Amino acid sequence: MIRKIKAIWELTRLEHGLMYGFGVIIGIIIADKTVLFTKPSIFGFFTALLLEAGTFALNDYYDLESDIANRRRDRPLVRGDIRKEEALLIAIIATAFGIICASFLSPIVFLLALILAVLGILYDVKIKELLAVSNLYIAFTMAIPFIFGGLIAEPEKIDLGLLILASIAFLAGFGREVMKDIADVKGDALRDVKSFARIYGADKARKVVFFSYSLAVILSVVPFFLVNTSYFHNLAYILPVMAADALFVHTCFGLNPKTIPSRREDINYNTMRKETLLAIGIGLIAFVSGALF
Repeated sequence: MIRKIKAIWELTRLEHGLMYGFGVIIGIIIADKTVLFTKPSIFGFFTALLLEAGTFALNDYYDLESDIANRRRDRPLVRGDIRKEEALLIAIIATAFGIICASFLSPIVFLLALILAVLGILYDVKIKELLAVSNLYIAFTMAIPFIFGGLIAEPEKIDLGLLILASIAFLAGFGREVMKDIADVKGDALRDVKSFARIYGADKARKVVFFSYSLAVILSVVPFFLVNTSYFHNLAYILPVMAADALFVHTCFGLNPKTIPSRREDINYNTMRKETLLAIGIGLIAFVSGALF
């Protein structure tokens, strides 16, 4: 039973879903704290979590062959812990419940959730095979929860801090996805996924990742200097942001052509992705603490 629950967690990548859900909550906190702990915030949280779970489960369903080629033993379908039919059923149920949760929100937020659900299905089925579309889509899904939360709390406008946070999440997400594609070139060839790494090569892809992370780091400092915002000269914001930026800088250092190993295949992209995921998590804490304190 525990093994099955663990496999479902890995299939749906619920750690990402929780992060997406908290992204919605952060958007609400930044836009209007009074909406926190109300029904809209709860339904918003579960909308993000469930739609993410459905998209990832469906992704593994369609990517089984390429994941086998890439020897992705971290995938429960590859290990045989979950059957392919079960993954499809989980994807359908999670997506359906995500849309049901969104139906309790405002019409504009419900429409946005519906569009995201459709885009998630199209991504898994086909559009991920198009050049850079996969990277842009995943980056978009990492940025949109904050806007989603902001619209739940304040339908008429989007806070400037939220726009900056969403932009940082987009840049960090884009970099992580391009970095993943470098390691997944062999498997992506089976589905003819036209990733940046496959089309332009690993070296150029690393430069794109380096540039994307660098922009995210630079942008993360901007709120500290924005007057008339809760982040202006706020140590509760800038200190955790500096910790997150240090992790991104460390990853950038590892991607630098002058510092990477002579054997390029020795680069541990999986470790780097975990490091940048931690950096994103710390960054979220920075925006929450900055908004609250």
